[in-house]
Amino acid sequence: MIRLLATDLDGTLLQSGGTVSDENVKALARAAEEGLDVVFVTGRPPRWMTDIPSMTGYRGLAICANGALTMDLASGEILSATHIDAQVGLEVCSLLREVDPGITFAAELSLTTDNFVLDATYQTRWERNIEFPRMSVEQMFDTEAVIKLMARPSEHANVNADSFLASALAVVDGHVDVTHSDIHNVLLEMSVLGVNKGTGLERYAISLGHDAHQVSAVGDMPNDIEMIRWAGRGAAVANAHHEVKAAADVHLPSNDEHAVAVLINSILSN
Repeated sequence: MIRLLATDLDGTLLQSGGTVSDENVKALARAAEEGLDVVFVTGRPPRWMTDIPSMTGYRGLAICANGALTMDLASGEILSATHIDAQVGLEVCSLLREVDPGITFAAELSLTTDNFVLDATYQTRWERNIEFPRMSVEQMFDTEAVIKLMARPSEHANVNADSFLASALAVVDGHVDVTHSDIHNVLLEMSVLGVNKGTGLERYAISLGHDAHQVSAVGDMPNDIEMIRWAGRGAAVANAHHEVKAAADVHLPSNDEHAVAVLINSILSN
């Protein structure tokens, strides 16, 4: 019997335009009424979570930054965070520069202010009108607050999201956990070795007394694969990456066709 549902946000619970459907909101409310635990498990940092409670009606805990941070959505409080060791992080940056000398870096920090920092030439995709602090990777790790290290290839690298990830894994595997969360955004996302959505979900489920076979997890991108594999019922939306579909036990409609509502109603109807 499934007692906990873990859902990714972008591309899964949220529609392509970043909204949430009435069907999904109603299904989340039904889950709360009928005693199905729910947790959001996302690559998003805390600053991208402020509108989620009002959009979804869910005000519980969220596992953010690909498992590196847990926050209370109702209060905005950060409950736990796992930081990348400075020596490890700097070694990873050095190894990646050997693959692509023009690679650029940014970091998510577990700080209440200045929680996103960029190197001198890193280009943001979503927050182009905001001036974030610029600093060297050495300065980033001097904060002792890096929860997620990100890297973009140089303009001449000629890679897509999957090939960039493959080239990174060839040199940093065993140093950090590395993944990507958007096939259209060529970006590496790195956290402490052994910290990912799967391990974050496992810790949370155990804290509630749930075993893996009592958990269902749904997602769409490679950063969801570990939690989909760990859960007793792993699900992929129709718009998911092919590796996510291969890892899943259950295949759902797309995020624009209320996939999470379909999964919740299926769980509650059994």
